[in-house]
Amino acid sequence: MGFVYRCFATVCFLAVLGQSVLAGTSGKIVGTVVDRASRQPLVGADIVLEGASLGASSDQDGFFMILNVPPGTYRLTVYYVGYATQSIDNVRVSVDRTTTVNVKLSPVSVEGEEVVVEARRPAIELDRTHSASVVNSEAVDAMPVTEIEEVLELQAGVVSSDGELHFRGGRAREVLYIVDGIPVTNAFSQRGGSSVEVETNMVEELEVISGTFNAEYGRAQSGVVNIVTKQPSTRFKGNVQFYTGEWISNQTRVYMGVDDINPMAERDVQFSLSGPLIGRKLSFLITGRVNEWESVEWFERRFRPIDGWRIEAYKRWFQQHNPDVANQTGIIHIPDSLATGDRARGPLTTGRSVSMSGKLIFQPMNGFTLTYQFIGSQDDIHGPYDPLRQGADRPFRYQPDDHGQTRLWDQAHFVRLQHVVSDKFFYNLGFSYQHQDGESFFRKDNKLARFPGDEGIQPIGSFSNGFSLGSTAGFYTGKDGKGYRDQYLVNGDLNWQVDRHNLIKAGFQFTQHKINVYNRQFRATPEWQNNAWPLQNELNGATMDFSQYWLALIDYWRNWEQRFGAQRFVAAADTEYTFFQDFNIEPLEAAFYLQDKIEMGDVIVNAGLRLDLFYPNERVPIRLRTESFNLGSEQNLRNATTKYQVSPRIGISFPISSDGAFHAAYGHFFQMPAFQFMYNEPLRSLTKFQLEGRTLGNADLKAEKTIQYEIGLQQAINDDIAVDITAYYKDFRELLGVEELTTIDAVSYRRFVNRDYGNSRGITVGLTKRNGFVTGNINYTLSFANGSSSNPTELQLIQTAVQIGGQSDVLVDRKILPLNWDQRHTVNAYVNFVKRNNWSLGLVGFLNSGTPFTPQFVERFDVPVREYENAASKPTRWSVDLKAKKFFKFMGQQATLFLKVDNLFDHLNHENVQPTTGRADQVARIPEVLKILQNTLEQEGLFTLEEVDLFPDFFSEPRKVQLGLEVRF
Repeated sequence: MGFVYRCFATVCFLAVLGQSVLAGTSGKIVGTVVDRASRQPLVGADIVLEGASLGASSDQDGFFMILNVPPGTYRLTVYYVGYATQSIDNVRVSVDRTTTVNVKLSPVSVEGEEVVVEARRPAIELDRTHSASVVNSEAVDAMPVTEIEEVLELQAGVVSSDGELHFRGGRAREVLYIVDGIPVTNAFSQRGGSSVEVETNMVEELEVISGTFNAEYGRAQSGVVNIVTKQPSTRFKGNVQFYTGEWISNQTRVYMGVDDINPMAERDVQFSLSGPLIGRKLSFLITGRVNEWESVEWFERRFRPIDGWRIEAYKRWFQQHNPDVANQTGIIHIPDSLATGDRARGPLTTGRSVSMSGKLIFQPMNGFTLTYQFIGSQDDIHGPYDPLRQGADRPFRYQPDDHGQTRLWDQAHFVRLQHVVSDKFFYNLGFSYQHQDGESFFRKDNKLARFPGDEGIQPIGSFSNGFSLGSTAGFYTGKDGKGYRDQYLVNGDLNWQVDRHNLIKAGFQFTQHKINVYNRQFRATPEWQNNAWPLQNELNGATMDFSQYWLALIDYWRNWEQRFGAQRFVAAADTEYTFFQDFNIEPLEAAFYLQDKIEMGDVIVNAGLRLDLFYPNERVPIRLRTESFNLGSEQNLRNATTKYQVSPRIGISFPISSDGAFHAAYGHFFQMPAFQFMYNEPLRSLTKFQLEGRTLGNADLKAEKTIQYEIGLQQAINDDIAVDITAYYKDFRELLGVEELTTIDAVSYRRFVNRDYGNSRGITVGLTKRNGFVTGNINYTLSFANGSSSNPTELQLIQTAVQIGGQSDVLVDRKILPLNWDQRHTVNAYVNFVKRNNWSLGLVGFLNSGTPFTPQFVERFDVPVREYENAASKPTRWSVDLKAKKFFKFMGQQATLFLKVDNLFDHLNHENVQPTTGRADQVARIPEVLKILQNTLEQEGLFTLEEVDLFPDFFSEPRKVQLGLEVRF
């Protein structure tokens, strides 16, 4: 534990230094107050930021500064004796940004006179030294989006591929997610993402950093998603929103039942309530959402669960009853009478998602704030669960019943203490507990159906051409209180505005992970493997018709346990390591950083240094090629070493004209690999059979590393429109991969290592209009993402030929190829038309080139697939979404009627493709193979060729329409 004590001592040392800050949750306002006529500074003017209990006074130069301003839109009011009071409306403050407000006061002519002006957001951000975009709550509300991910997909440099978001060519897990200064990234999964559910109605501001970023952000290589949630209001207010939705499309060839319209197919209710509890000292904010939904994939019930049992029995009977016919082609025609489904149609999967958040802010005195926040969600899904649309639900399209349910829940608790010591110095302390859990099951009691018609899990099912002909979900392999992910986090900061030019930040963070991995599978006993079916000499189908044979089988299975004195399936024992997992991992992470934001007029420099430490708290083998039984033995294990990385970061921005600014940034970025691979199982003494072919975790992995460079230019065209151009280069190394090893006793196994590498480069061009009747953004990204592997679990080995009698060499194939998410051309756009207090119209669209895939050659069986890996591209993708609003009064309250249409033109993109054609709707086969398949399907009599070749998950979702009403009070 010496590592922990050293980290604690470092924290104490940093606290004594008194120079630090929490990751971006606030901005600042600076400006000057002068006499309108003489331009002379006014000393001692009072500046008040209404709604935030913040303010300042102007100095001898008329300069003022307000630190620690939460993101939002404010009214700033300036008071000075003998001058008319001036208020500036719509002063927008963003995270990590400096908002400049220069005020010119006029001598008072009428007592009590007040001048009100409206601030205009500048077209360019002079203090931005890296690529980033900020989307505020008003913009999110106007966009036709429902989830945060939809907003992220619109940002330059972000590619959505297979349900994952990739920032500038990096892997999906290389993105840091932050909510109100607390990291919420899922460190366990290779897919990454956020461990908490944040709804769009909770968001005050969303900052997306797609390039280099400051030293205050760590545990990320490619980007940062920084979410700041709304603050409680000073007066009671709230809103209720309700909408219904349904797929309305003509794409019936791909999506069964999509023309069967049910206006209540999706039902969604959202609400928020905010206000004071004890004057201005205690205030609250509560938001919630309940969403009931249906999948776009539908079923047609041709088979019931028991049909699979009967069909398998029929096949055995037919082979015994008609051996000549059965042996002639090997194909058995299945009578229609065995398919007992009612042909009813409906959604294959349904679900109910509930999310809730609450925030309490206690301010017992000026400058002291204590905040508690809760964010939680729960999902209940009935039917096959396929959230990423990867085809997991396809087998049950024609037999939808008894395939179980999935429950997922997460919760996060944040406590934040903030103390403003002076107008130039404040500090924060943050504490967080985050929990994730989930389970999938059909019957948690794991009751087995003893005979056809008995309740429980069916031990016998049937499948054909990838479809279930009758089956149930399998055994529940989890356990209550197991299979969870907990994260305990503490971070802190001090923020010191040393002088007008230097804002010093430093901070620390400790993260303790407590994760349980549990999986107890069930295996068939030898008795069931050998005697699941009676021998023919005991039950001969040749001498009876099928109905007699079926009744005899039912009696056989009904009395099976009594006859054989055994169980059919048993839970894996603790020593059966290939069927059982139950272990805990408790890695500890620590980080410290020091950063200075230097503001010399319009010249901005962000310079920082970050130290990350990782304590694996696990053991690893000393000798990797020892005997198989000795690999995980006590004498062959040592403690994994503590890892540390030092990350320098620097960025600069300076004006090149009155309306233009140049920026450049450079940085090193580190992130530990996903815990699911570092700790995929504890090391034990394994037999040859248990070790052979296994892929072992490696708690001694080094951090994955990325070095990034970028240069960019912002140029204002006028007061509202600006162009942003950025060129970037990324070099990533030490990425997760696998190696193959052989023990002394010739047992081959694999282990995760830091092996993969690659690079990404590109250019982004964005055009933004910020103010007026029309606002929006259009951006274009040209990118090249190449690497040695898109999947850390893949390993391509090449066996070299040698002279006769020699031993072949096995080499690893390491080629730099386009990564799976190498989307060469990306165009995103959104535009909002707003007539204030009357109506608004928002449009979102994208046009993207296809991502790579590996083609297969129908007539060339001698061509190795690896020679053409990711050598072809999928078809171009495009779509347009719409959201229209009409504002009116309802019972004296503000109300909004809105219409949202996803995929306005009902265009189906080819998200995945058949490797023989490069399209989702076509499969190429040589004539001989096609004829054999058609004859097989015809003889079996179950499915058509069109049904077998159809993969709805290969396509994007069809048009969806939502109609709703919101009332604000």
